[in-house]
Amino acid sequence: MAIDVGFHTEHPFEELIVSPGDLTLGSIVFGFFFGFAVHVTWGAILETRRARRFSAYIFMIWLEIFADVGFAIVAWSYLAKIFQPGLPVFLSIIVCWICQVQCLMLIIVNRLCILYSDERQRRQLRFGVAGIVTLISLSTACIWIPAQLQINHTYIWLNHWWDRFEKSIYLLLDLSLNILFIRVVKTRLINYGLKKYDRVMKFNEYIIFVSIGMDILLLGVTALHNGFVYCQFHPVVYIVKLHIEVSMSQLLIKVARSTGISVYNEDKGRITSDTVSGNKTANNVQVHVDTQVFTTRHIDDFEMSPRDHKDIAEASSVNSGNGDTMKVSPV
Repeated sequence: MAIDVGFHTEHPFEELIVSPGDLTLGSIVFGFFFGFAVHVTWGAILETRRARRFSAYIFMIWLEIFADVGFAIVAWSYLAKIFQPGLPVFLSIIVCWICQVQCLMLIIVNRLCILYSDERQRRQLRFGVAGIVTLISLSTACIWIPAQLQINHTYIWLNHWWDRFEKSIYLLLDLSLNILFIRVVKTRLINYGLKKYDRVMKFNEYIIFVSIGMDILLLGVTALHNGFVYCQFHPVVYIVKLHIEVSMSQLLIKVARSTGISVYNEDKGRITSDTVSGNKTANNVQVHVDTQVFTTRHIDDFEMSPRDHKDIAEASSVNSGNGDTMKVSPV
């Protein structure tokens, strides 16, 4: 008996064929996701308590978690024949997927924007990445849903290749943003004497391999003959990436505090500042570096709690042995 999906199709709708092996593999991945999601959710609870208010950053963390959970439940239920094929199922999956991608990319971008003092650069980076992600997401939705509804062979063929192309674009985008983060940390912080940020740079270098490895895994499982077994890997990849981003934000805060970066205390309504000093020796000349860090305006709601809200503006003075003073441009 032909299945009615509510749309006119070129040929009768073919029900998804699920072998025992497909269901077993999908269930194993589904179980791993929920096990790891519990750990990430607990981390999100701690992050929310630390922030003490529902900022944009906290909102994106929770939206990412809910999107991952929703995606996993609907995809596995369809694989297990609990849900019948139709627009509600496929639309639910694609909406969850769009939320996954948008939230994760914006979290990565906000991590990068915290190192920029120029608002114009921040805006360009945010809108540039958001524009790329939105364009790809909408294109994928317009191809994937008709392909799953089996409207015609053209959509099915196009989805087969577009899926791989879209995963490759996100892999390159993720890699580019992480490489840019390392470059900015090195050129704007470490090279100006804030050596403690070397921990952040090295950690990011390590997690690049994990993050890109997850993208490669997702790209590789597109070769599975059952598309909804492959779909089970989506929430796993994005929940792991979310855990990476939360860990990175926590490390940034820890290093920033230990370095003496000043913060704006919204509760007291005043600005505080500390001084970080260190000594350098080059060409047998004693060099003393004083870095005064102060706040000039609020940073967008990212990973900082109310007492951590800040915008970094550095002024460094380098005193050589003969008493000359050289000004270092602000970060």
